[in-house]
Amino acid sequence: MNRKWSSLLLLLVLSVTDAYLLAHPNLIGKIGVLVYKHHYIRNFPRALLTVMIVVGVSLAICELIYRFTQKKTAIFSYLALTGVALFWFMYVFVTFSSFSYRITGKAFIYGAHLLPVILTGLNLRYLFKRILVNEPVNDTLTEGKNGPEAV
Repeated sequence: MNRKWSSLLLLLVLSVTDAYLLAHPNLIGKIGVLVYKHHYIRNFPRALLTVMIVVGVSLAICELIYRFTQKKTAIFSYLALTGVALFWFMYVFVTFSSFSYRITGKAFIYGAHLLPVILTGLNLRYLFKRILVNEPVNDTLTEGKNGPEAV
């Protein structure tokens, strides 16, 4: 199996797992979802759609940065996106450490933590791919003294 397909399959499995965890809080968590109007995670299909949109947009942004930017810009962009994902993880960690969120059920708490972890892993994968792989990304980067036919 191609590495790209296996990575996409891993993202799909993690996304489905995250959506399942977010859609299954305990009774207190369900009341909290209704009271605070978190309609985007009220049931499994909505949670799956929400998680898939977030992961899909992040994947599209990472792929666009990889294909259409220079190496230094891409590295800075991936570091910034990773910083945002880590900040989001720390925010979720602090928020779900409070008493009112601690009683919403372990599955819900793990699901809330899993999405920023998925995005951090995705951004770091593209960062390392851009740093370590010295392959030409598009034709503008490969044109040298001999022209495009030297590729």
